[in-house]
Amino acid sequence: MIRLPPLDEATVVRVTREGGLAYLPGLARPRSFQLGDCTDALRQQIGDALQSAVPHAGQPGATVSGGDQRFYRVEVLVQGTEEISVSFEVPEAEAPEALVHLWKDAGTP
Repeated sequence: MIRLPPLDEATVVRVTREGGLAYLPGLARPRSFQLGDCTDALRQQIGDALQSAVPHAGQPGATVSGGDQRFYRVEVLVQGTEEISVSFEVPEAEAPEALVHLWKDAGTP
C-alpha cells in the first residue's frame, strides 16, 4: 500500500508517461504541477487523479512488465526541513480516466 502525503503539504506533483519499445519525447510529455501556483479547481483535479490511481489496501500493487507496455509514473514531492518523495507507477491499460485526463489536458510540460 502506498501512503500519499496530504496534498496541502505537497509542493510538486509530476506525471510522466514512460515505456514502450522506443523512446519518443512527444509521447512522454512530462507534466509538473507546482501546487502553490494551482487554482483550487486544478488542485481538486490533481487530488482526484491521485486518489483514483494510487493502489489501496487489499489491492495488489501494479506491476509494469513487458517491453511494449507504457505506464504513468506519478511522483509527489513534499519539501520542508527534509525532502520527501512518494512515487508509484500505473500501467497505461489500468490508468483511471482522471489520471489520463490530468496528463493529457492539464499542466505545462
